[in-house]
Amino acid sequence: MSRVLIIAAAEFEQAVRSRAFLIGLLAVPLLMALAFGIQALTARRDTSERRFAIVDRTGVLGPAIVEAARRHGIEQTSPSGRRTGPSFLPEIAATDGGTDESTRLGLSDRVRRDELFAFVEIPAEVLSTSGTDEPRLQYYTQYPTYQALPEWLRREVSRAVADRRLSSLGADPSETRRLLEPVPMDRKGLVVRTADGKVSTAEKVDAVRTFVMPAVTMFMLFGLVMSSAPQLLNSVIEEKTSRISEVLLGSVSAFHLMLGKLLGSGAVTMVLAVIYIGGGLLIAAQADYFGLIRWSLIPWFGLFLVIAVFLFGSMFIAIGAACSEVKDAQGMMMPAMVLAMFPIFLWLQVVQNPDSAMSVGFSLFPFASPYLMLLRMAIPPGPPAWQVVLALAGSVATTVAMVYAAGRILRVGLLMQGKTASYREMARWIMAK
Repeated sequence: MSRVLIIAAAEFEQAVRSRAFLIGLLAVPLLMALAFGIQALTARRDTSERRFAIVDRTGVLGPAIVEAARRHGIEQTSPSGRRTGPSFLPEIAATDGGTDESTRLGLSDRVRRDELFAFVEIPAEVLSTSGTDEPRLQYYTQYPTYQALPEWLRREVSRAVADRRLSSLGADPSETRRLLEPVPMDRKGLVVRTADGKVSTAEKVDAVRTFVMPAVTMFMLFGLVMSSAPQLLNSVIEEKTSRISEVLLGSVSAFHLMLGKLLGSGAVTMVLAVIYIGGGLLIAAQADYFGLIRWSLIPWFGLFLVIAVFLFGSMFIAIGAACSEVKDAQGMMMPAMVLAMFPIFLWLQVVQNPDSAMSVGFSLFPFASPYLMLLRMAIPPGPPAWQVVLALAGSVATTVAMVYAAGRILRVGLLMQGKTASYREMARWIMAK
């Protein structure tokens, strides 16, 4: 066992001294900061003026849209006078003396010359209170992906049309709008009876606790595993091609060599986990979300992290032992990558419905359990205890079997040079006595 620890210590020291470790140490916080920074910049970026024309076939809605644009401009300006969003500058297009086609062509030419950003055509039938065919607004632009202006126009024209229709029926638009105001709803948990017999007040559901925290927890686990496990493949191939592995096998068995590599990789991953979790706690404290942290989840995070590192690490070690070059391993590692990334395609469905049959079934699948079961545990109130125990038992059993199989493959594969083994050969190595 002492030789296993020596190998683990050597792997750990080699990893933490490498540039890859430093890059991995800084990459996640830098990427997170970059993502938040880009989001903040893009949120403030669109402060330009969007000039558009209104082709008002009704003859009465144009002034209402102009007034709505004026109010919108005031709302998009801070008290200090700084613009915080886009401003919309409308003009009512003249429609006299020309056909509809000539009007549209003339305005389209102005859009092409960048005199206008877009123009909207409001049909005369839009004010009708009868009929089955609902008239539609026609929005023309050469920038169809820009959504702020057409969405604003749809909302404001709909409001103006509703006011006109209500007025024509003798109703007060402002009073009707007040009566039709949607009723707000607060989402809360369940009421419980405390130990002293009192009935507690149900807490308001926090989106950070129910969505953001679980997602961050699972993706942090995934990032830590994928930052360490695939590196074992490169390490094995490098030692194999340089024949260092032959020297190592003269002093230690293949299984002990693999176990030392897994322990070293696990130690590196745990160091990264401590750093990332510590940084996350500091960020949560600064953002006033410290009270939302479920401390009981941290030990489970560490346990599932160790299981995932050993499970996927042994898979990559086996692939590295079966290959002679990295380019040969790229094709063989595809099934392992699919298994490793499989939970990423399901996490949103699991968050939205953590107790569905699909969520329960896939969270019990050993290769997905470390991710999806941890994700379900992070969502209040969490899965039943028997599901957690079953997922843990299945993951541990699968990990033990995978470590054993990888050890058998490593024993033969390290000494094989110049050839890449097939999956059939790898299976034969596992079954060989």
